[in-house]
Amino acid sequence: MGKHTRIVLIDDDQDACDLLKVQLEATGRMDVSYSTKSKEAVAIISRELPDIAILDINMPGTHGVELSSMLAANEATAAIPILYLSGMVTPDEAEGMATGENRPSLISKGSPVEELIAAIDNLTSP
Repeated sequence: MGKHTRIVLIDDDQDACDLLKVQLEATGRMDVSYSTKSKEAVAIISRELPDIAILDINMPGTHGVELSSMLAANEATAAIPILYLSGMVTPDEAEGMATGENRPSLISKGSPVEELIAAIDNLTSP
């Protein structure tokens, strides 16, 4: 049995969190914890030090881009890959947004879960 990918998901939509947790853990190789409160995100990610953080872009309070900057500024969390999740873009728009070496990846909430899994695998593979 291989190593499980540890994921922290931050999204203000409880139903989306519940669904993604079930879908990702159904792979048998991912462990997901989440919070619907963006104000807790940095503390949770700092405590858990996941293999990847998935951040909703548009949230009340601190949005995903701000969270990403906060994580990048913290030595303990700076190297954690970030995957943005957004309901504000279509799957085609998300695919069309180039991601460079230092830019987090983006996936639409409307994308099939297989695309999310592939993005996670891509960002966490050695």
